[in-house]
Amino acid sequence: MMNRRDNILALLHHQSHDHIPVTADIAMTGGSRETFENGPAGGGPDGFGLVWQGSASAMGAGLPAPGQYVLDDVTEWKKQVRFPDVTSYDWEGMAAEQLARFDPKNQIQEYGLWNGQFLRLTHMMGFEEGLMALYTEPEACRELLDAITDYRISTLEYIVKYFRPDSICLYDDFATEQGLFLSPDTYYELIAPQHKKLFDAVRSYGVIPNLHICGKPEEVVPRLPEEGCEAWEVCQPENDLLRLQQEVGDKLAFIGCYDMIGKSNGFNIHEPTEEELRQSVRDCIDKYGPGGNVGIMSMIMYADPQKMVSTMMTLSDEAIRYGTNYYCK
Repeated sequence: MMNRRDNILALLHHQSHDHIPVTADIAMTGGSRETFENGPAGGGPDGFGLVWQGSASAMGAGLPAPGQYVLDDVTEWKKQVRFPDVTSYDWEGMAAEQLARFDPKNQIQEYGLWNGQFLRLTHMMGFEEGLMALYTEPEACRELLDAITDYRISTLEYIVKYFRPDSICLYDDFATEQGLFLSPDTYYELIAPQHKKLFDAVRSYGVIPNLHICGKPEEVVPRLPEEGCEAWEVCQPENDLLRLQQEVGDKLAFIGCYDMIGKSNGFNIHEPTEEELRQSVRDCIDKYGPGGNVGIMSMIMYADPQKMVSTMMTLSDEAIRYGTNYYCK
């Protein structure tokens, strides 16, 4: 029987494996704890000078403060944008703190790069202005996005040296539950090449590149392998996952699959019992597991953090129970 670490590595390399990987198989580092990207805990300026604040709608996670933008004309980005000094970040101390509970025998470590190229552009300008800039000033946007990518590539040296991750996941949410924020053509022209440039750099360090996109990006999912990423997180059932699995499953791992909003089970309307929660995980595994290329990331989004954590523990416990040796049965 494969151990959990080898099992999820096999998934990311599109190889046969024994178990359905679960959230607990991944130790998350980076992400919100990069203060130069997301500001200090509780709110404040990041390394770009953008002010962040906690948001109840995002369960306390930081969001750019309204009206505190740092770029008002994308054609003037060279004059207006300053990039973080990543040499002053306590990489060694942060690695020691964040890896304290990492179990290298049973987990992989995934370092999260929040605020991908699309998100960083819209953070700096404001969402509406950022979208308008992509349409009205594509060449200036291309230059700025390329500079953002180069800055992000400059952090990889420190990430790999001090964290030694197995995978690096770029978070670039460019979709809603209904569809893309931008046209597929604009995405392929301006955003996808920057993803590929970054993923090529990640791969050059011997690290697995993954891409996080919430919502419904299914129009562009079939071409994600062309960008060089090995997994799509967190794929949601608003997308036709079964069709996408068949189309690109031998080239892309699908991590997510569970309905985090609870619509498909009615959990957004009524309070589920423990057995209903456990059955929902079994149903999810039986629906997508036969494709052989999924990892189940099971949680339900509640405003109450304690409730969300306790529910997630139940879901994860069932995912491990039911998904262990799933492909050996």
